[in-house]
Amino acid sequence: MAVIGAAVDNETKQVFDAIARSRTLTASRLAGTLITDFIRAEQNGTLYIPASTQLPAVTSHPVNAGAKTEQVYVRLEPYYYDELGRLAAGRRCHRSSYLANLLYVHIDKRPVLCQDEVNALRQVARQLADVGRNVNQIAKKLNTSLEEAHVAAAYDFDLLRMLLDVETTAVKELVLANLRTWGVGDVH
Repeated sequence: MAVIGAAVDNETKQVFDAIARSRTLTASRLAGTLITDFIRAEQNGTLYIPASTQLPAVTSHPVNAGAKTEQVYVRLEPYYYDELGRLAAGRRCHRSSYLANLLYVHIDKRPVLCQDEVNALRQVARQLADVGRNVNQIAKKLNTSLEEAHVAAAYDFDLLRMLLDVETTAVKELVLANLRTWGVGDVH
């Protein structure tokens, strides 16, 4: 069997070990099962939602952020090892990075974004910054003199609100789509 190692922080490893022990499994066996189930669901085109979703999600970042991470070794059959490589290549990362990110998403219920998704968010952030500058200019005109109030009437604030709603919806959809690709159901 092939072995996959994933570097995670101490707190994540402790939580993962505790979950594995509660299910009378080793951490390696649980990780192997997660990977195998995820790959099967990916191939079937179904949404994989593990039984562990009933467990409370970690609501804050680990206290030891930046501390040395621990390494976990997972044995996989050659087929699943190859499939993991294919999935990792799809996200342009190494098998171990993909596996660690998969674990983070399932434990924290927060997205792990690839470079394309980060670039899309940067574009939305730039657009929102542009809108914010325009609103600041309007407010500055109104604050300097009420004689300039007719300038504000020239702006279509309903259109501005619609644009902000469109951008907000785009960000929400991106995050939810990211979570779905990792096999996590809709998290609100």
